[in-house]
Amino acid sequence: MFYAKIEVINFPKLMLLRPDKGVNELNEKDKYQIIRQGIITKNVSKTCMEYGISRTIYYQWYKAYLKHGMEGLTEKERKPNMPNKVDKRTEKMILQYVAKFPEDGPKRIYYELQDEGVQVGESGIYNVLRRHGLSKREQREVYAKEIKARKKQDGEAMKQKQPSIDYKMKNPGNAHPGYMVQQSIQYMGVFPKIGKVYQYVIYDAYSRLGLVKLYNRKATIHFIDFMTVKILPLMKTLKFEIEHLVTNKSREFTTNWDRGNHRYTEFLHKNNINQVAITADNKEIFQPLETFVVVLTKEFYQQAWSDPTIDSFAILEKRLDLFLRHYNFSRVITDGPNQGQIPSDVVLNYTGQQEALPLWLFTRRS
Repeated sequence: MFYAKIEVINFPKLMLLRPDKGVNELNEKDKYQIIRQGIITKNVSKTCMEYGISRTIYYQWYKAYLKHGMEGLTEKERKPNMPNKVDKRTEKMILQYVAKFPEDGPKRIYYELQDEGVQVGESGIYNVLRRHGLSKREQREVYAKEIKARKKQDGEAMKQKQPSIDYKMKNPGNAHPGYMVQQSIQYMGVFPKIGKVYQYVIYDAYSRLGLVKLYNRKATIHFIDFMTVKILPLMKTLKFEIEHLVTNKSREFTTNWDRGNHRYTEFLHKNNINQVAITADNKEIFQPLETFVVVLTKEFYQQAWSDPTIDSFAILEKRLDLFLRHYNFSRVITDGPNQGQIPSDVVLNYTGQQEALPLWLFTRRS
């Protein structure tokens, strides 16, 4: 006689407890019942086996119950994981960039934001543009025009509130060193045996004191280095304050979005220096600095360009430092209110310093 083998299937108690739901859909009462059985029987392994759950899940529930009671067993609402989601602050920066440079696409925006230390992926930038209907250049250009028109309208009212700068220092109270200091960068060309040379300049319009540092490329970080190494020590030593630092609106100074988000602007703010960014085509305002650059070009760079002994970046900068020492400490001002004086004396007299040597020490890079 043959007997059929009957297989007894043991269904987990979970199916009996909530046959229509999985382990992730149990309510707090169901979870409490399982926890309670584990405690009463003192056999967590058997309880987990009976209900078809892992010990890890059991102890997660158990710890949540001990810490928060029944509320800890309540299933929390799960938010979808969106790897390309951009936070509101970064999204605002992207839109501000588009308003200023609508010709740039996601890749260029990505590199510019990376340069400013903003961590966002190219796909995240693209999603922001697509969500705002700015995927195509034509769309971004229309958007930029609308923003520009809106800002122009709002800006008129803001201009009324902001105090204007006395660029010509006609007011005697503004005619002193530090009232208007101008800053710029110029590409000086590819020097023989050296390569590319960029000139970083800071110039006091009243005293005509000029400081320069050379670098082989154009970057915001170099402005911060220049200020940290030369300008801030000078200000501290002479108790010299920059009331208005006038720069143009290039990306190195004001970046691609509104004031407050640019690395250099934030650096200046931390050091209590007020930055005034204006368009570079305002020739009248930048005339003092342009005059200084012309002097440098005619009296230093033209000779340096063809000097065979200048065969390294370090030598070029050393020769420039020697020229600036002559310019700031020996060259007589031939016109204006300080005619007959030299730039360093104008500054030293204003700050109450008697000795010129400290000024020179702090205008050099050690």
